[in-house]
Amino acid sequence: MVEASLAVAESKDYVGVWTNQEPLAFGTYLAGLRECYTNVTSTVALAESAAGGAADTKAAAESTLEELAFVMARALTVHFKQTNNLTDRAQVDLTHSAIVQLREKDLVARVTVIRDLAAAALPDKEAAAHGVTSARVEALTTALKAFEKAMTLPRGQIVNHGTLLKEVETDTAGLLEKLHDLDDLVVQFEGSPAGKRFVEAWTRARVIIDRVAEIQAKTHATPKTAATAGAN
Repeated sequence: MVEASLAVAESKDYVGVWTNQEPLAFGTYLAGLRECYTNVTSTVALAESAAGGAADTKAAAESTLEELAFVMARALTVHFKQTNNLTDRAQVDLTHSAIVQLREKDLVARVTVIRDLAAAALPDKEAAAHGVTSARVEALTTALKAFEKAMTLPRGQIVNHGTLLKEVETDTAGLLEKLHDLDDLVVQFEGSPAGKRFVEAWTRARVIIDRVAEIQAKTHATPKTAATAGAN
């Protein structure tokens, strides 16, 4: 609604109606509305990136860890079979899907076991021939540390996301109040044909009915928040 009202007032058809015209406060208040609207939309963008960015980082770290762990697990499975170490082989004989299905803490625990068994096997002269190398152990250790660090990102970022959305909600209320002030001033432009058309267009923009929830209910989509709908 705010965006629609700004679009009307700033269009080439109507900008001449109020620019340097009485009441002069209309132009001042409109500039304030534009500035506030820009700030709100910027905050929305920050909120969205705060949640999505952290989740993407975590997903990438998890995927890397799963792949490296799977390769090492298969190498160890072969190595322990050839060295007749059936006890340790049982701990690492995992399929790719079995590793991917592990929950966060279980994944960390299982990969730690795989990494430690690999490190312990390094002195064995046959280990490298089976693919159990110090380079792979180091890479797995690095990936494990990266994932453990990423595990804490979403919670912190989501808290930040929620804080930013609360700020959006507060600022949107301020936007609507500024819009109401402009409603009280815009009627003074009705003295000319162009002014009358401007007031009519402004009024139409202001009475846009938000049917987002109704449409999304029919399409099973998630409704917008009241703050986002108000800004639009």
